[in-house]
Amino acid sequence: MALPIVRSRDEAHLYLDLHPCERCGSVDVTWQSALTEDGGVPARRYHGACGGCGQQRGYVFRLPARPALPGPDDLVFFGGPEPSQLLDAGEWRLVADLGIRDGSAPFRGDPVLRAERRQSFAMAVAALGEILKFIPEGADAVPDTAFWTEHGRAARDRDPEQFSREQVTRWRRVFADEFEDRFRE
Repeated sequence: MALPIVRSRDEAHLYLDLHPCERCGSVDVTWQSALTEDGGVPARRYHGACGGCGQQRGYVFRLPARPALPGPDDLVFFGGPEPSQLLDAGEWRLVADLGIRDGSAPFRGDPVLRAERRQSFAMAVAALGEILKFIPEGADAVPDTAFWTEHGRAARDRDPEQFSREQVTRWRRVFADEFEDRFRE
């Protein structure tokens, strides 16, 4: 079975953060990475010791044939125009919700908190954009095949309408505008 493709460092680290240690549940790992290969195809290996229990953890992802590069204004960059193979559409919605919640918290002039909130909000807007990549040209909503995890299917089942092209586009625009207003330099 071919390994999933990781489209960017941000996508890899998000995936790693969303997959805690099976032994203790911690996500505290200082990840090391190295280039490797999978059947002659370039890949990247992430490995490290769990900060909770010390268990060695590791993941290997194929690299895209033609990597996409972030733009100069991209605080968060998950990948090019193709949909993720690591996170399904429902998981991206959960990431967006988490980013919106964290990014909306007050920072009261604290520059460190402001930077953290700004990063969280940028992640939310980017995650909403990732959901749109699952909607085929001419379709009105994310297809059922784009929900392959338990968490992703649960997110869809709670509110299927939040995966319509219209809703995702509208929310992405709302939060992109709020991001600009809230974090204007």
